[in-house]
Order: sequence, then structure tokens, then C-alpha cells
Amino acid sequence: MRHSIWIPVLAALLCTTSVVTAAPQSEKRTVASGKTQVVAKVGGREITLTELRLEMGRLGLNPNDPNAERIALESLMNRTLLAKAARDADLHRKPETMARMYAAQDQALADYYLALASQPAEPTREEIDDFIVKNPTLFAARKVYDFSILTLETKNFNEKALTPLFDREADFGRLSAVLDKAGARYSISPATQSGAGFPAPVREQLAKYSVRDNIVIKGDQDTQVLKITAVRSDDSHSSEWLQTARQLLMEQASVKRAEDFLARLKKDVDIAYYRPTAAPAPAEKAN
Repeated sequence: MRHSIWIPVLAALLCTTSVVTAAPQSEKRTVASGKTQVVAKVGGREITLTELRLEMGRLGLNPNDPNAERIALESLMNRTLLAKAARDADLHRKPETMARMYAAQDQALADYYLALASQPAEPTREEIDDFIVKNPTLFAARKVYDFSILTLETKNFNEKALTPLFDREADFGRLSAVLDKAGARYSISPATQSGAGFPAPVREQLAKYSVRDNIVIKGDQDTQVLKITAVRSDDSHSSEWLQTARQLLMEQASVKRAEDFLARLKKDVDIAYYRPTAAPAPAEKAN
């Protein structure tokens, strides 16, 4: 039987090429000695270790990734060069640019304050053990799935007509033949994903699936059909579970604290709406 699940789109990281030359050898020795925080210079502007670490956090990079600092520094250099070019062109004096700069400053301040205000309490060992028991698909029963992914334009995806061509099939052979005959543009590629990498509702549903079952993701432009081609245990040692469970509990608690904190802030001030299309949608009346 075919199953359909909506899955959020994952963002891709785009890295640009470097246009900055290496620092002189004497400066490298100074930095390596630990006497300065400067990690690079771009057009005379120093980039410090503090800025580098902040950029790593902004980009969500793992400090244990050997390429994390390179990616963060490249981002800082590109931003520095672009900002200088914009100032040289007097863009920073334009009203629209100033509005964007003020908004970005306010957003950075708001994000930092919310991060501090939403810091959760450390979960107890009992809470961690309970979380592990209640989420077997993240721990003891975690699975790895191999998929064959067919992607085609949504305008060409006729669910009623095409579903029988792949629903109970081992592959997309029959569907491909029909698409080829129709001249439809499509692609097929393999993928492997741990069930732990999916949102909770998808992960729990996947636990009930087996080989040949399908996940259909229908977007505005493209539709993807993910056919499960293999399922195997995602073995992990129980010693790793405590840290994973703790981290997930902390993240969940942080999100909840942030939502509650914002709700309190809104409750404590007077808010008036003067544009109906921008105001919150009216609550649905109970039947």
C-alpha cells in the first residue's frame, strides 16, 4: 500500500569561493603563538577568533567539524568584502538599506535575548530515562532506510493514474516507461537516511513501513516519491543514548520556554492592529 507523508524541505549550505590571499608568514606565526585573537585580515580589517566563533554559531556549524572554521571564516570574509563594496557605493545611506540594517540589528539583539531567556533547566536522569523509553525509534528500535527517489514536475503527477505504476512495485520501472513515453522530465536517485533524521510524526509512521512502501512529497514545483528499498537496524551503543536524549530534551524545553516567554511579552503590552491582512486570523468558532 502507498503511504503519503509531508516532509519539511531541508536547507542546503552554499559555499562561495575565496578571493582573499593568505596572510604573510610573520602574521601566521603571531596568530599561532596565541598572542593575538586575529585569525585573518581582509583589506586591512581584522577578523578575530570571537567573530569566527560567533559566525560558526550563526551558521549552525559543529565545532568538531574540521572544516567548520574554514566555512565560517569564508562567510565572514565574503560579508566583509560585500559590505565594504556596498559602503563604497554609498548604499548604506539609502533609506531602504538603512531600514534593512536597523531591522537586522534588532533581529540579532532579539535572537540573542531570546536565546538567553529560553535556556532550559538541566533534565533529571529520571526524565532522560523516561524519554528514551517513550521514543524507541530514536534509540533501541532506530532504523536506517534506503530509498529510491523519483522526482518529477508536480504538473505531471497525476496521482490516480500514476500510483498503480509504483505502489506495489519493487522499483520505478513501470512508472519510468510511462513517463518516458509521455516525454515527461524526471530523475531517479538513491538515498540513505536514519529514521532519527526525520521529524517525529514521520519517524513514527516510518517505523510501521517496510520495503516497497512509499512516501510522497508533493510540492508546488516538484513531487518526490520515496520508495523504501531496504530497512535495517541503526545500531548504536546504549552509552550514547543518555547524551542524545539530554540534548533533545534541552532543545524541546528551549523551544517551549521561548514560546511561553514571547506569549508573556505580548500579554504584558498593548498591541493594536490597523491592517486586517496583517492581523492574526480570527479564531475558529467551536461547533
